[in-house]
Amino acid sequence: MEKVILVSFLSIYLLDYGFASHVARALSANHMGDIRRPLPVGQRVDGFLTVDMPVRYYFIVNKNQSAVTVRVTPCESPILWTLSVLSTQDYSKNPIPRRRYHHLGPQKIFSFKGNGEESFSFIVMADGYYFLDFMSLESDTSFQVFVWNQGDDSVPWPTLPEEPWVDVLLVEENKVDLSWQPSLGPAGTEVEYCVFINRKHNYKTLCATELDAKNELEYFQDYLDIKSKKSLNIITEKSKSKVKASKSEQIPSMVGEDNFLSSKTMAGGQRMCVGTSLNATIHGLKPKSLYYFDVFAVNPKEGSSVAYTGTFAETKAKPRSHIPKLPDDEMVNIFLKRKGVKIMSISPSKQGLKWLFVHSCLHKVHIQIMVNGQIDVSKSLQGAQNFKLLGNPNDDFIISLKSSKGGLGLVKLFTTTAHSHLPFSNLPADINMSVSKRSCSSATVTWIGSGPGIKYCIYVRHLEHHLDLKLIHKHQNSCLNTNARSRAEKVACRHSGSQTTLEEHITDLKPGKAYLIDLYFIGSHNNTIKFPSQVVKTQEWCT
Repeated sequence: MEKVILVSFLSIYLLDYGFASHVARALSANHMGDIRRPLPVGQRVDGFLTVDMPVRYYFIVNKNQSAVTVRVTPCESPILWTLSVLSTQDYSKNPIPRRRYHHLGPQKIFSFKGNGEESFSFIVMADGYYFLDFMSLESDTSFQVFVWNQGDDSVPWPTLPEEPWVDVLLVEENKVDLSWQPSLGPAGTEVEYCVFINRKHNYKTLCATELDAKNELEYFQDYLDIKSKKSLNIITEKSKSKVKASKSEQIPSMVGEDNFLSSKTMAGGQRMCVGTSLNATIHGLKPKSLYYFDVFAVNPKEGSSVAYTGTFAETKAKPRSHIPKLPDDEMVNIFLKRKGVKIMSISPSKQGLKWLFVHSCLHKVHIQIMVNGQIDVSKSLQGAQNFKLLGNPNDDFIISLKSSKGGLGLVKLFTTTAHSHLPFSNLPADINMSVSKRSCSSATVTWIGSGPGIKYCIYVRHLEHHLDLKLIHKHQNSCLNTNARSRAEKVACRHSGSQTTLEEHITDLKPGKAYLIDLYFIGSHNNTIKFPSQVVKTQEWCT
């Protein structure tokens, strides 16, 4: 490192007075901003650029040096940097007249624009002043610069392998396995590796991952699996072996299952350093999400780094959750939440025909029946209805239920391959009743019958003084049976027979009084359908 001589222009003795004065003017040119920045050789220098505000650094080399390399690392935002030289060759033999000093200026020998890391090497032919001018092209940003005398034995930054890319070995719902080839480092120094994960894009430099951590943390957290929202985890082969070797031995911070980034969350993602490991398993990712992965080889002694060619991967979607199947010939109660949807499947019949009984107890529900992914039935349903399902033995039947009014719901479902096994094999299309022929002491109730084997019961309750709205509302559950009704309220219980239209004449009512009339169908296994309640008021006077 000692071969590159660094001196302030105030102590230059190699040049005559006239040339030294010109160099002083070049170093202090106002249009280059703050240029009083000597650049040390052999160590990394971190700088900061304000957009549209150029910054100049300088260093001096002499002809005893063989070659010099300048390496510049932009931190995310693209920059323009230029290397220029003021040579001292032959100035002592051929002095330039003082009047021509103002025509002298640094000669540009290299220029680069972009946000990638770039190096430039040159052979030293003569003594000279070298100027590095930097300008940010888009926004305020940081950068790193490294000047290295190639005559030195050690290389201060790692050397990438011939295949400098990151391999994705395995992708699952919430984790990704990565691997990469080893890089070479300076003699006596082990190369360490850092992995960066984010949702935006791949990064070309390690320092770019350290920007905007506070602003981007919330953005990245939205894409973490909810079970591991605080941070991601990494597991390497070395960390596994250390855990197995001794549970009491503390894992070094650079290689740890729970040490995702030893410092902080970075630039819209998270960075983790894995020591000398050449593989990493990242846990805590969100299913069906795209992530970008970058690996950086780091010389921990000098703080220099190089980037592998980044990669990306989309995690797998969660497998379709198991859909419960409705058992055959068994009544199943389904409770619906206000905004929830219940999904069930029906085993197809070998004969290709199946029956489905659906009874919404409280209010309307929306039912959808899909066959092999195609909608076969989609309707709102209140009360009870039988559905005939036709298909092949290999067909896929899916039922979804949703509360139409957004309230709590209760639905009864029953499937069978035999029509006669249905709780109500011949349900009418309209489950309702009408009240007619009111007098001061009687009323007639009419409804559509449901065929043989069904029993119907009628109950009448006197409403005291005024309409008891709470009582009426309580009776609107169409799945209520007659167990809670008193015998005094029962008017009749009969089998319906084969008649299409049925009626019942209710007597012994009092004039000018209000009554709540309820009609029940009772099918197989005491399954009950309660008709919507009717409020009837008898006439005040009889003639």
